[in-house]
Amino acid sequence: MVTNETPIASPAPKPQGFLDQVRSFNRAYWACNLMELIERWAYYGVRTVLSLYIVDAVSRGGLEFTHIQKGSIYAWWALIQSLLPLFTGGFADRYGYKNTVAFSITIKILGYVLMATQHSYWGFFLGCMLLATGTAIFKPGVQGIIANATKNSNASVGWGIFYAMVNIGGFIGPWTAGYLRVLDWSYVFYANAVLVALNFLILPFFKEPER
Repeated sequence: MVTNETPIASPAPKPQGFLDQVRSFNRAYWACNLMELIERWAYYGVRTVLSLYIVDAVSRGGLEFTHIQKGSIYAWWALIQSLLPLFTGGFADRYGYKNTVAFSITIKILGYVLMATQHSYWGFFLGCMLLATGTAIFKPGVQGIIANATKNSNASVGWGIFYAMVNIGGFIGPWTAGYLRVLDWSYVFYANAVLVALNFLILPFFKEPER
């Protein structure tokens, strides 16, 4: 016998509470958040004081470049860091997120060291471009791991925590860089090279996510 009764829909799953969502994240997720905090700490520290260093007098430890040269550095930096992730995202998907992060850290360390040691325009320019390149490679690798570590039930909280780490790093970086530059300008770059190198100690603590 045919009936017109509408089947009863099963109840929707109960949404997880905030603490339950936080506890649901795996080791890879938390490791990436820590790496992001460290990377942003170093990056924003340098970016905050860099414009002063570029034009400051040599007698005060600066490079004494012109404002036109400073503008050229920042323009190329923005161009590389904005466009390169279009290609490095595919690199991360093909060769692995952890490999991509490790490669980016190496480039960023080299960039910081060149910025600390090079006082000619082109030498310092190369250091800045390496830092921009390393940053453009770092982002797809870390965000790929975060995307794989979250799911529909906790993605909003997961990305919220991730960007909180970005902001915390951005808050700490200018304070430490401002203090170090008073001691010596080179300390800013050397300290941040050491800081991002700490990410090499974090990478072994989680497995490569499935892509």
